[in-house]
Formats: sequence, C-alpha cells, structure tokens
Amino acid sequence: MDMLMALALSIGILIAAWVKLGPMANLAVPAGIIAWGCFFAAGGKMQGLQKTVAATISGVFWVWLAMTLIGMMNMGDVAFIIIGIVAFILVMQSKVALLSFIPGAFCGAAVTAWASPTDVRGYVMVALALLLGAVLGYVSEWAGGMMAKRRA
Repeated sequence: MDMLMALALSIGILIAAWVKLGPMANLAVPAGIIAWGCFFAAGGKMQGLQKTVAATISGVFWVWLAMTLIGMMNMGDVAFIIIGIVAFILVMQSKVALLSFIPGAFCGAAVTAWASPTDVRGYVMVALALLLGAVLGYVSEWAGGMMAKRRA
C-alpha cells in the first residue's frame, strides 16, 4: 500500500472515531479537525505537533484574554480594535520558534471565537479539542507510515 492510501485510511478511521466520540466528551469536533489539518500544514512529525499545539492554544489564550477584557471593561464598541491587537500579537509571537506557525495561531483564535465559550471551562474544552486534534494528526501520520511499511 502506498503512503497516501495508508494515510487516507488511517485518517478516515480515526476521524470517524473522533466525530463519534468527541461530542460525548463535550469537545468542539471542528476544532479538533482544524488542528488535525494544521498538524499536516506545519510539516507533520514531532515538530509539526509541537508547533500546532503551541500556536493553536496561543490563539485560544489571546481570544480568551481579549474577550475577558472586552467584557470586564464594557468595551464592546471598540472590540474590533482589541481583535486587531490580538491579530498583531498572533503574528509577532512567531518570533518565538515554538509559536512560529502563524496559521495555527489564527486557526486557534478563529475556532475559539466560533465556539463562543462563555466561561473558562469552555475555553479549556476548545484548547483540549485542539490538542487532541493535533495528537490525532500525529497518530494518523504514524499509523499511515506503519501500514505503508507493512504492505511494502
């Protein structure tokens, strides 16, 4: 079996399980799928996993901080400015090697805004879904590689 077929098979099986089991754990299934894609976009392997986890979860953190400030200071009228500052930070943090995957940071921020958590637990659940999605990307890459080797 060639690597692409093996990878497609491992992803298909694992993503079916994710879609079935994720909601049972109150996880944002789309967040996990986005992190899964980010894992591959970041180059895969351990470095892609590390960059995806760090970048996507940083996006969760910055959105949480922005929404907390907007709510606490009743700054709804200037929320767009704060969001612009967050976008600036998401790019500038890429000077740190572990946070250098800018698309991951934007994906983490966007999926957090989409999920619209209402409390800290909600933000944690989005971050957990992103973490698990990235890990599943790593597992699917590993499993695909194992299947391709076995069939070769």
